[in-house]
Amino acid sequence: MSEPGPRSTPEGAERPARGASELAARVLSSLALAGLALVSAWFGGLVLVIVWLVAAIAVLREWFGLIGVPRNALTAFWIFGSASIILSAFSDQIFGFDSYSMIIPAVVGSVVLGGVARFRGAPSIWTAVGPVYAAIVVLAPLWLRAREPDGLVALLWLFLVVWISDIGAFFIGRRIGGPKLWPAVSPKKTWSGLFGGLFFGTLLASGFVLLDRMLIGPVFVGGAALFALTLATSLVSELGDLFESAMKRHFGAKDSGQIIPGHGGIMDRLDSFVSAGLFAVIMLDLFGF
Repeated sequence: MSEPGPRSTPEGAERPARGASELAARVLSSLALAGLALVSAWFGGLVLVIVWLVAAIAVLREWFGLIGVPRNALTAFWIFGSASIILSAFSDQIFGFDSYSMIIPAVVGSVVLGGVARFRGAPSIWTAVGPVYAAIVVLAPLWLRAREPDGLVALLWLFLVVWISDIGAFFIGRRIGGPKLWPAVSPKKTWSGLFGGLFFGTLLASGFVLLDRMLIGPVFVGGAALFALTLATSLVSELGDLFESAMKRHFGAKDSGQIIPGHGGIMDRLDSFVSAGLFAVIMLDLFGF
């Protein structure tokens, strides 16, 4: 019997199994993170603050590592930036700040670190943006959850918009394929994935709110405004994903970290959440929903 050819080698046969293994790791880690987010939303209060504060601090660490803050300054930058984010998260209790003013400590931390970065060989603008960007990770869910009487519904709606838009874009993009969305930044993303994410994210997240209104009562946005807000938030969510892809491409990195199996870093999983969360908070306040 002749020896098997190159296409029958174990290496070639392992590729589908490896892909299936990576997908399984991606699904399991996503379910674990989603469960943690849902628990934090349900209990609110200190549980919500702690869960998202840990995530924000992790995002800041990955941000500084990604932009190339020198090793001899990385720990000090991270500790100082994290302290400013912690002050922001608890600024309502410490300083009596309310609503958007809670971000002031993080802004101060950003300004200080941006100035210091000039003397430590770090990119000053990117360094300055880091603490504010990471602070939104914890402040956006706090702002939404604090809404009365629809804080829990608002936060769960945001989760669904981000998660389903991401899932829809991933699977529709793989299934249909077609023209690339922005190949220079993210070679795998397609226009079909973008529209698939928008469609399913808008449909299912809006459906959740409508079901809640039917079973419990109208405590959140309804009617055409609900679908318009959900569609816009879904789009901003996907733009947030593209922003991080562009940022990683700019700094020559594939992932922001390796802490989450099948996903990369914490920042890789929360890029859409940061943009969508901030946008949703501003829109809900701006239009008085």
